[in-house]
Amino acid sequence: MNRKLILIFLLTIVQISWAQDCDFEIRNLSNILNGKSELIDKAEYDKAVRISEEFIDFKPKSEIELTKKYPEIFKLKDSCYTFLANPNIGIGIKTPELKACKYLLKEKGYSNYEFKGTYCGNALIEITEFEGWGFLSVDLKNGLTCRTMGKPLTSNGETAISHSNYYGEEEIALTDLKTKEQYVIGIEGWRTIESKVSKNSYYLKLESEFQTGCEKEIKYLKVEIKN
Repeated sequence: MNRKLILIFLLTIVQISWAQDCDFEIRNLSNILNGKSELIDKAEYDKAVRISEEFIDFKPKSEIELTKKYPEIFKLKDSCYTFLANPNIGIGIKTPELKACKYLLKEKGYSNYEFKGTYCGNALIEITEFEGWGFLSVDLKNGLTCRTMGKPLTSNGETAISHSNYYGEEEIALTDLKTKEQYVIGIEGWRTIESKVSKNSYYLKLESEFQTGCEKEIKYLKVEIKN
């Protein structure tokens, strides 16, 4: 009898663990920007008008063009550009600066950058590193910079959303493009497959992935700044 109870108890624990692994859990990585995220139903998601990236005012600009036009912001030293940033310990920025560097050294690893262009008063620089990547948005007025894992998407130039997946965790960042403050969340086992933006509200369609033994699911998430 005792053995049967023990087996039932162990089976219950396994079932609970399995259910937890399949849950949609939001992990708060940074809330310097006062943002919020909430699950919504498909009907609310479908009502949102989609704005494609191709309609965003993005202008390709080379490194030479930008460094000549903004020499006070883009200063190359020891193969690196250094920019002013808000400290953001939650996502690994502990010092008030961000760098775009080019090197391939045994003691430092690998780092590269590419100037992609400008959008909404910001320069966009893509960063590629050993086991990492991201984008820098550099304010062309004062040099204030933020980093996102995914390419920023905006509709009005006030805020931007970005999303990218790193080893099974979807990182979603809402950024105030003026202050460069960020609200960043992580969702393990899910990936964004579509996004919409309406003013300062962002709507994301996510699909479950990387979850062994879990059924495929679709969830809808709304991300915005708190009023």
